[in-house]
Amino acid sequence: MRIFAALELPLQVRREIAAWQKPLKALYPSLKWIQGDRLHLTLRFFGDISQSEVERICDILSSWHPGSLAFSLDSIGFFGNRQSPSVFWLGGSFPEDISRVASSLGSIPDERGKKGVQRFVPHLTFARRRNSTPLTKLDPPDEIRGVFKEAAVINSRLTSGGPEYTFIERYDLH
Repeated sequence: MRIFAALELPLQVRREIAAWQKPLKALYPSLKWIQGDRLHLTLRFFGDISQSEVERICDILSSWHPGSLAFSLDSIGFFGNRQSPSVFWLGGSFPEDISRVASSLGSIPDERGKKGVQRFVPHLTFARRRNSTPLTKLDPPDEIRGVFKEAAVINSRLTSGGPEYTFIERYDLH
């Protein structure tokens, strides 16, 4: 199992991101665009871990009840080399509770045995680079607002058509 913990996006936010992505897909067909049903805010990626570690993740999320978490998306960032970024993401304003739970999840070792979250940057990955095709500047969307109401533990199985997600557990944040 390739496990990660995440916050699920409301449907209206996924739709707004898809509408923003639509013209960009035509401009940048070489990017691998993340579809709306796969958009989420990753709290921590663990990879291939034991069932007992999955249970520890579930324990943390099941006891986390911050209530609804309002957020906004209004900026773009990337991971990788500035001249040739590999991952593009949306950032914005997020409640501190999200960083706190990510830190708690850092107490559980990932598949390499590493604990901790180096520098947690709340974000939503919206595209990945497939090749070295040059890109001009991507403009962020007009501010998108939403409210997180659910956390999840998800298994991501890699396939030739992209990752397939299976929800192991879902947790209401109230």
